[in-house]
Amino acid sequence: MNSPSNPAKSKAYRPKRAALNWTDYLVIAATVLTFAAVVAANNPHKARAQSRTSLIPASELPIQQSELPDSPELIKAKIGLLASRPLG
Repeated sequence: MNSPSNPAKSKAYRPKRAALNWTDYLVIAATVLTFAAVVAANNPHKARAQSRTSLIPASELPIQQSELPDSPELIKAKIGLLASRPLG
């Protein structure tokens, strides 16, 4: 039985803790930024679009010339040097 001289004990008020604190927000922000960087670096549509616009027509390319004259002795010497070089 409840008596007026013995009041009911009440719990002390404790404010609710926030569900997330500032370190949680920093981790979430870092995760989002990392994900965005990976997506931006691996966007296949952007890479394909850049390769199409950067192509130069063959008529505008400079004419490539060999640095060595077409001398059979020089070609044989180069092959000999490459063959005698150690692998690795």
